[in-house]
Amino acid sequence: MSRLFSTAARATAVLAAAACAALALSQLEPARAEALHLASHYEASGSNPDGSKYTGNADVTVISDTTFSIIWKIEGQRYEGFGMRLNDALAATYMINGEPGLVIYKVDGNGLTGAWAIRGHDGVGTEHLRPLN
Repeated sequence: MSRLFSTAARATAVLAAAACAALALSQLEPARAEALHLASHYEASGSNPDGSKYTGNADVTVISDTTFSIIWKIEGQRYEGFGMRLNDALAATYMINGEPGLVIYKVDGNGLTGAWAIRGHDGVGTEHLRPLN
């Protein structure tokens, strides 16, 4: 009987674990996104990880309800990126001097405010994109 009980107890534990995992995964699944509405042109201002400041502009093209492309023109340099939205956060990847970078923005009442980093480099930069249209 103890062998039967332990098998039943193990089966119950496995089913309970599977149910918990399914519940946790269902919480990670985002709801169908609302249409992505972003301005097409932004004024960019930010600071590099060393504290120096920069300015420029960014052009955004919405690709789908959750994805977009972005082109930054910062002090004579052009950087192209691809991004996605999840709720009120936007993230985009780009290449700079052969290294991948990542920026994460939060949508606020004044545009997009974010932080960025480049693989293999210490520190984090900041950036604000103010919509121009």
